[in-house]
Amino acid sequence: MRRSRRSLLSRRRNFIQGLSTVLLNCYVLRGAGGFCAPVLNCWACPAANTSCPIGGLQYASGQARLSLAGGASLLSVIPYYLLGTLLLFSATLGRFMCGWLCPFGWLQDLVGRLQHYKLHLPAWTGHLRYVFLIGLVLVVPFYTTQPWFSKLCPQGALEGGLLQPLVDPGLRPLMGTLWYLKEAMLALWLVAFAFIRRPFCRLMCPLGAIFSLFYGISLLQITQNPYQCTDCGWCQRACPAGLDPRKQAGSHLCISCLECQDCPSGAVWAEPIWRKRGGLPPPAPSPGRRGGVEAPPGTPGEPKGV
Repeated sequence: MRRSRRSLLSRRRNFIQGLSTVLLNCYVLRGAGGFCAPVLNCWACPAANTSCPIGGLQYASGQARLSLAGGASLLSVIPYYLLGTLLLFSATLGRFMCGWLCPFGWLQDLVGRLQHYKLHLPAWTGHLRYVFLIGLVLVVPFYTTQPWFSKLCPQGALEGGLLQPLVDPGLRPLMGTLWYLKEAMLALWLVAFAFIRRPFCRLMCPLGAIFSLFYGISLLQITQNPYQCTDCGWCQRACPAGLDPRKQAGSHLCISCLECQDCPSGAVWAEPIWRKRGGLPPPAPSPGRRGGVEAPPGTPGEPKGV
């Protein structure tokens, strides 16, 4: 019964992602514009209801320099509301928003279904997000007062760059070199979505980088039991983030989508952090057994020392 509920939850993820995209961009909730939704959804979209936290961070960084130059104190330029919102969602849900609520994450999942063969990126590429977070979201806007990440953001190119000129014809004469460059980058990202699983999330997303800082303390924790694992590779093929849950379950790259919860051997599961067990879940198979089947010594995936 427990696994069947997980399977049902996993099958509903696509619907929840679509519903989140509609609610964030249905215009009728426009009054929520002061709320920074913890997902990548461009405020420039004509129908957007909420603000973009990354855009807010860039604005706050640029304004901080101007305020400090005018004699303001350091404490007075800190965006407490924005940082508090991000901290609240990061510490409680981790990257659950990435796997279940983010419109741009949903787009990557949808495009990724068009092509079966996938390229795999090395693990170190997941740290590039912090370069964009520190460089283009914080440092560069501080010195230039310009939101340079937003100028390069493919979600902005999609929701703002494409939709705004459609709604407001008066903007079309302003579509210059930067606009065409940004749309070309969006096209390249769309191609990458088909061949790499969630490449933007891994390589560039600064919001996911912030959430990843709290993956070890978030309320939802994902655990893998090497004793039950049969090394069938099912979880790796199912992971929309291109991870191997046998090695990266609950890592900072995990988007908490829970797709791996349908593991045929029941070796991967999610649970609240207060119920997380440091050892193996009872009843644990006896040493030398994996997935209920005798495993010869040295079988891949068997814990060392057993």
